[in-house]
Amino acid sequence: MEKVKVQVQFKDSKYPYFEDKNLDVTGIGDRTRGRIIYISGRFVKDENGEKVIEFERISPIALRLLNAKFTSTEKGTLVIKNEQNSMLYLIEVPSGYRGSADVKVLNGDCVETSILMSPAGSLGVVDHIWCNGDAEIQYSISGRTRTVGYGRLVDYFGENLSGKIRIQNDKVEVIFDEELDKLLS
Repeated sequence: MEKVKVQVQFKDSKYPYFEDKNLDVTGIGDRTRGRIIYISGRFVKDENGEKVIEFERISPIALRLLNAKFTSTEKGTLVIKNEQNSMLYLIEVPSGYRGSADVKVLNGDCVETSILMSPAGSLGVVDHIWCNGDAEIQYSISGRTRTVGYGRLVDYFGENLSGKIRIQNDKVEVIFDEELDKLLS
């Protein structure tokens, strides 16, 4: 499986973290403003003198991290901690150009973070959904898809840009609304 590497920095020379705007899963849209996510030192690897964290790509829109759990502190600080026999999944849902991405977690233990595609977010957003284990997510995407760099949205999320994402048995399945309509009719 392909590895996705993100550069790790350190706060006060001992607390490892990365910025989620540097985690580009789909390659759709620019990333300008995101959140800092602290990580357990056990996930930090040294590669040619550079500190990185490695995720495994399991689909064009999803990554996973073994023995990891996503949590939030009382103050809202986001942390990926080491927890044996657990699996952390990251699903990326980008908006179209000048659009939005509406995501609703139907079941599962998930946390959503948003990355702005411009300083004020007027060019769109990229939603990251961090799920501890199996989950089901409903999505609806708006914005232009014919703009350069956004054409793969339709390939990844369907012509109507809405549907469900199911994480189950270590697989990520995207069910477009068009497919749901055919199954129900």
